[in-house]
Amino acid sequence: MLIGLLMLALPLISFSQDKIQLMNGTVLTGKLLVSSSFAIQYQFVKKSGKVKVLDMPTERVFSTIDSTGKETLWYFQDVIVGNDLSVDEMRWFIKGQQDARDGYKSPWATWGGFLLGAGAVIGFDLEVNSLLLPPIWAGISAFPRVNVTKGSIRDPLMEGNEFYAYGYSRVGRTKRVLRGLLGSFAGVAVGLLTRSVINNNQ
Repeated sequence: MLIGLLMLALPLISFSQDKIQLMNGTVLTGKLLVSSSFAIQYQFVKKSGKVKVLDMPTERVFSTIDSTGKETLWYFQDVIVGNDLSVDEMRWFIKGQQDARDGYKSPWATWGGFLLGAGAVIGFDLEVNSLLLPPIWAGISAFPRVNVTKGSIRDPLMEGNEFYAYGYSRVGRTKRVLRGLLGSFAGVAVGLLTRSVINNNQ
């Protein structure tokens, strides 16, 4: 039994935890194998215990950090290719994305979409036209300003930083639109089911 557990843990132990910081704020861990100006190849262990090798285009990578803590930057400022921000500005932008992904909350988008979907279907006896409600609500959800959710800023120094706020807003707005879509689709489904039950009991 003990030997079996050690065999399962061996792949995890053998890999140093190098990190790949992506431009969208996601951090990948594994073993860096090969790096070039076009792609970074890394090896990681899946939850199943299988070892997998993937190639990541360098245009999606901000930096890599090896197991000793040494960072290699892959991002560079070049307005010709669309890299308008400096390295430091991009760091702040990425921090904003990460905090928004983990901490941004927008319950009004979800519940507002649900109430709109359910209420409109039941109140106006909608059928096929009800499928227009989710994209309409998602569009409405995209417009209001994204405010930083209280307590989601992990680095106090980022408060008031415009590049941090820009990254936070980008991810926060995407989350809000998706939650608005899910909420309104759920509302439409509940509305259709409720209307069907009412009609069958009449």
